Formats: sequence, C-alpha cells, structure tokens
Amino acid sequence: MHPLLVICICTYQRPERLRNSLQSLAQLQLPLNLNVSALVVDNDSVGQEGKGVVEELSGSFPFPIYCVVEEQRGIPCARNRCIRELQGMGADYLVFIDDDEWAEVDWLGQLYTYAKKLGGSTVVCGSVVRYWPDSAPQYYSRIFYRQKRKTGDELDYCATSNVLIPMSNVRSLDLRFNEQDPLDAGEDVIFFTELKAKGGKIVFCFEARVYEAVPESRANMRWLSRRKFSAGITLAKHKLAKGRGHSSILLSAVCQLLISGIGCILGMIVGGKRLGSGPWLRACRSAGMACGVFGVRSEFYRVVDH
Repeated sequence: MHPLLVICICTYQRPERLRNSLQSLAQLQLPLNLNVSALVVDNDSVGQEGKGVVEELSGSFPFPIYCVVEEQRGIPCARNRCIRELQGMGADYLVFIDDDEWAEVDWLGQLYTYAKKLGGSTVVCGSVVRYWPDSAPQYYSRIFYRQKRKTGDELDYCATSNVLIPMSNVRSLDLRFNEQDPLDAGEDVIFFTELKAKGGKIVFCFEARVYEAVPESRANMRWLSRRKFSAGITLAKHKLAKGRGHSSILLSAVCQLLISGIGCILGMIVGGKRLGSGPWLRACRSAGMACGVFGVRSEFYRVVDH
C-alpha cells in the first residue's frame, strides 16, 4: 500500500484566494507511489464560503478533496482539526500550505522526494516567494522578506506556510498547536520549537516553492510594523520555550531596541525611509520581544486580510 499524503489548507472568509490556491494544486505533477488527498478546514462556521469553493471544484478535482468546518475560531484550532482528521484517515504525511498561496507544478514532488531522501521522518520546510504590489516601494521586499537559506539547512523552527510533517512525528512526540491564544500569530513557531526540543528535525528545501501575492492592505509600514511586533512576541515565546530566562530575554530586547532606534534615526537622516525602514522594523520586533516577556498578546489575526 502506498503512503497517504494529505495537503491541508486552513481558510477563513477568503474564497477567491482559496480558489486560486486549489486550482494550482489541481495542476500538480503528483509523485509516483503516493496517494494524495486535499483537506480544507473552513474556520468560518457562519458563512462557510470555503466549503462552497470546495464543493464547486470537487467534481473535477484530479484527486480526492474534502472540507470540514471548524467552529472554534482561530488558526491553531483549525490546524489541530487537520491533525485530528488526518489521524482518523491514517495519513502518513501532513502538508500545510496557506490559502493565499499557489504552488509550482513540481512543488509536492520536490517536497516529498526530499523528505524520502532524508529517511521519511524529517520535517521539510519549503520556500515562499512573495510578490509585492506595484504600489509598494522596492526596498520593502529587501528589508522584510529576505531568503538566505539553502537546501539542507537545519532549522530551529519554521512556519506552516509550506511544510511537510511526518504524522509519525505528531504521534510519537504528542504534538498539538497551542490554542491558548487562538487569534495570536506565531503558534506554528512554538509547535515546531516543541518538535525540535523533543528530538525532531527540520530541514529546508529551497526547490519546493510556493508563491504569495502580498495584498495592498499589507504593503504599508503600519501593517509591517504590526507584523514585526507580533513576530517579536513570538520570538520571546520561542526563547522562553527553549529555557532562556525572562531577564536575559528582556535585556537582549532592550539592547536591540536601542541599537535599532539609533540606526533608524541615522538611516532617516542619511537616506530617508529607504534606509530608515529596516532599523525601524527591527525596533518593532525588539519592542515585541520585550513585551512578550511579560505575556503581552498580539491578537494579530483578529482582523483578516481579504
């Protein structure tokens, strides 16, 4: 019997983006000797627009596709629903992709082939290529999304935007996404931090690429600053989970905040926003890390970009 791999997408009130994502999955070149299915978890129990998209496309989809509705609002709740569903299906691999991303035709093949090359029990994280709208300054892509990783790099953690997880890891390490703050960002980082702490391994695969078009609503310094602040809170949680002390994290955050603040001022003087924006975003992350030490919550996903 061939292994079962299920591609999971969690969605909330973004039917058109979900449709584009699913249409890209329908064009995938599927690996041989592998059973593939797709699962959409609609986190909008009222409108259920995601469920409607799946029902619309399921008749012509090239492999089985299912949809379930998760009534408890929050990304970790939806992702845990994916885990429960896959456990019921007896799946061997869980693959996460976001509902606003689309995949290259060889994406799944690259992801799965590399996972098998590593022995089939390693988490494999792929790359995400982001396209900014024409209205965004060119320097945004340089200061916010910079890809420095190469295939084979071992990671301390990753995100769920493009990742393959062996279900054997989930079972043996008893892993779940933390639902304590369901509207906060970064619970995936904590999930993979726990996986690594319990002996799991995460490796990067550059060739397994998906794409995301950054919407206009995110292509501004206000949104980027909020995102970096939220990332700082997550970073504090990550460091605490690894056993680092509160005082040490706070001191590090304050020092980084001062350095970034000075860099922001000098950058604005010399090159305006082009040179000042990078240090400003680093300052936002440092401020978030300092706040995260005290348990501040971001609730970053209370409002969803459409």
